[in-house]
Amino acid sequence: MTPSEAESAAERRIQEWVYAHRADIAEYLLELVELETPTENPETFDNFFDRLADDFHELGLETERVPGEETGGRLEAWSAGRDDADEIQLVIGHADTVWPLGTVDENPPERRDGILEGPGSLDMKGGLTQTVFALRALDAASLDPSLPVHVLISSDEEIGSPESKSRIIDLAKQANRVFVLEPASGPEGKIKIARKAVGHFTVTIEGKAAHAGLEPEEGASATEELGTVIHQLHELTDIESGITVNVGQVEAGLRSNVVAPEARAEVDVRAPTDETAAAVTEQIHSLEATTPGTELTIDGGFGRPPMEQTPGNRLLWDRVQTIGKRLGLSLEGTRSGGASDGNDASQHAPTIDGFGAVGDGAHQTYEHVQLDALVDRVALLAACVHDEPLPTDPQQ
Repeated sequence: MTPSEAESAAERRIQEWVYAHRADIAEYLLELVELETPTENPETFDNFFDRLADDFHELGLETERVPGEETGGRLEAWSAGRDDADEIQLVIGHADTVWPLGTVDENPPERRDGILEGPGSLDMKGGLTQTVFALRALDAASLDPSLPVHVLISSDEEIGSPESKSRIIDLAKQANRVFVLEPASGPEGKIKIARKAVGHFTVTIEGKAAHAGLEPEEGASATEELGTVIHQLHELTDIESGITVNVGQVEAGLRSNVVAPEARAEVDVRAPTDETAAAVTEQIHSLEATTPGTELTIDGGFGRPPMEQTPGNRLLWDRVQTIGKRLGLSLEGTRSGGASDGNDASQHAPTIDGFGAVGDGAHQTYEHVQLDALVDRVALLAACVHDEPLPTDPQQ
């Protein structure tokens, strides 16, 4: 049997097992959705992580629950013998959702017409289900991952991963490749092969108060200056180059009959590359007040670097597409304007993102997962984890 024939035979065994367990996959996802885990309720993660730890233990993985300082902490699981290996393959997910505690009671998850609808189903308990069943498929087919697997599941991704980011970076530095189980892009299920950098800036304007009717000339309007600054910021948006600038929140003034002594704006900025992020950062920080008597202060910068199409990322994507074809899947890639832990991991290892569930409505009331596509993505992840390591030099 040639290597290609052996790969195809292994992938058929994976698919056969996964398709035979499609009902179990749907039921498992339903159970995870019913266990609510809002980011702002750290206590809710105890039962959830205990459940996942038990499932990983059954597969022979070692686990560690790392408590958080202000979050629910994280769960890590890894292959036995992982400490003796030169490289690992890293699987990243998050358990936290944007939905307040009690949402499941108000909007119970429901299976119908080939989908499972429920809060947190797509973002990203579908991806966590995919992880567990991909490893189960390999175990059932007596297939070993080509590299030790290390799974990290955080509880703070929805707020920018403040406590888990450093650990993700440390693990990515040891990784041959990284799979991020964020939802795929759109109902078409496009995989995220690039992500924009994400920046946050705060604009503060100081003016001078005065009575708007008696002596307006004695004042300096921070609101007037804010209007000018908002216009200047929005002019920095360049859709063609992928740069977007959005003034999303503003505060100004005291009352209508007082010339505004202060104003403030919160600004979201996205950029596709390090170069464009640096350029737009310089443009924002170079803004100067033009309204007489006002002073302008700008703070902030980019907190998530871009996930760019590096040689390693392109090689991993080629591998995934090739494996997908053998599984009968036609996979498309796309760039996402949003950010994830993949932005940080990709700075240190070949990374593919949006590798999780297919569906629609993340963070919305109609959030749902396509169950047939989830089955396919379980098989895809299992086959990719089984696939041989990437070469050290991506150009090879």
